[in-house]
Amino acid sequence: MKNIFLFGVLGLALVGCTSIQVNNTSGFNPTSIQQVCIVDNPKVIIKDFNYLTEKSFGRYNIQARTIKDTDDQSQCQTILHYTALRSWDLAPYMVSAQFNLIQDGRQVSEASFRLKGNGGLALNKWRSTETKINELVDQLLGKTEPK
Repeated sequence: MKNIFLFGVLGLALVGCTSIQVNNTSGFNPTSIQQVCIVDNPKVIIKDFNYLTEKSFGRYNIQARTIKDTDDQSQCQTILHYTALRSWDLAPYMVSAQFNLIQDGRQVSEASFRLKGNGGLALNKWRSTETKINELVDQLLGKTEPK
């Protein structure tokens, strides 16, 4: 009986918990997004983060490009601000990210990804950054992964 309990606890630890939360304002229509300007956050040190985010929006035929905070944003239909953190356990991996979509000067959508307890013993914490960003963009746009 003791072994069954131990294996049960170990199994729960390996599953881990990923939390993705989305908060859209009323009237937000993600299907209207055709273009996104991603405002570079130089504090995020996750390799290829901007490129992977651009690529993720591209899966939905949404043109995305990275700009600096000081660039002219008047030509941007939608603006994305983000934060992301990584941790290390044998290798670096992304533990959290938050995306904020801005249209007409106001936030219309927010999505966040977080590995509870930095992933603990869960093996899925080492999934690629691209996979985690794709899940976040999917939720942000209210869609499932394109086929």
